[in-house]
Amino acid sequence: MSDKRIPMINILTYSLPFKLANQIYNEYQSRFSEAKYIIELSERYKPLAEYIETVEILLALTIFQKRVISNLDAAVKFYSTVNNYGKIDTIKIGSYNFTGEEKNKILGLTINYNKLREKFGIPDNLADYEKTKGFLLKLVNMLNNYEYGEKQKEDDNDTKENDLSF
Repeated sequence: MSDKRIPMINILTYSLPFKLANQIYNEYQSRFSEAKYIIELSERYKPLAEYIETVEILLALTIFQKRVISNLDAAVKFYSTVNNYGKIDTIKIGSYNFTGEEKNKILGLTINYNKLREKFGIPDNLADYEKTKGFLLKLVNMLNNYEYGEKQKEDDNDTKENDLSF
């Protein structure tokens, strides 16, 4: 039986220019291979082995955020800064003309991305890592915090049941 699942990185890079998509895909492949190796060999990261699909998805999202979303966000901020100093319609970036309408579309995209990230509890700083181990450490900490929170809920429920007067 073959795995028919499409990797998240392919979904995220589907309509990007080939050169950019290829760079992102290569970084993803390299980091995911390294992540699997580290998880397999290190006791510190072993708890992530059970959640390897989640590791895969979050790694793809962080690379996409670092290589695409952050650059789009920077373009919006740059346009806004330049526009604050003098009302302009278009900024020429290399051979590209960046308009206010495009800035608004990109701003909407970055806002929606951040809303989705927040909806699923993905921290702002998850993409702030240089080495793959740094990314994995953030995931281990997230997992530990989640498991601690779940244990607290169970303890609270046990306490409430024991407080009943009958």
